[in-house]
Amino acid sequence: MKMTTHYALALLLGAAMLAGCGSGMITNGEAELTANESSPAFLDRVSDERQVTFNDATRGLVILLDGEDTFDTLEQRVTYLRSRSVIPAEWNIDAFAPVTRGRLAYMTYVASEMSGGVWLTVAGPSQRYCLREMQYRGVMGDGTLVASVSGLEYVTTLSRAATYIASGEVPDAAGDLPE
Repeated sequence: MKMTTHYALALLLGAAMLAGCGSGMITNGEAELTANESSPAFLDRVSDERQVTFNDATRGLVILLDGEDTFDTLEQRVTYLRSRSVIPAEWNIDAFAPVTRGRLAYMTYVASEMSGGVWLTVAGPSQRYCLREMQYRGVMGDGTLVASVSGLEYVTTLSRAATYIASGEVPDAAGDLPE
């Protein structure tokens, strides 16, 4: 009986972690980006990263929404993105932690105002279903919910989301290239 209780508690704790439950704390909120870095230079730098940090991920999302990032710190960007419902208030944020595929899918899905399938429509966005929708539409490639995002995958995701915002369609990997 005790083992079953321990397993149930472990499953609940794991589910809470995957759901992003937290108090909405921001760690290292005063973290700044590289000084005098333009948007193209930022995307070029990030594309070479092995893992994208949450600090960099939020900057790209602000650029996706507004065309440029005028904020100085992560805390300012998170406050702005929370006001746009791109980042849920309960997510704990650490500037230097790698962003997960589930979180990137959620934020990009909400930022680009995509319409989703039945579960997304009925239950609202979640990391799991946003990732599934983004994979189905070809915005993100295959991979797990909790895996970190490489720089190249991040820039590709933002590029495809920007195309969706502009045209309502996600470009095919090779089929939509000009001849």
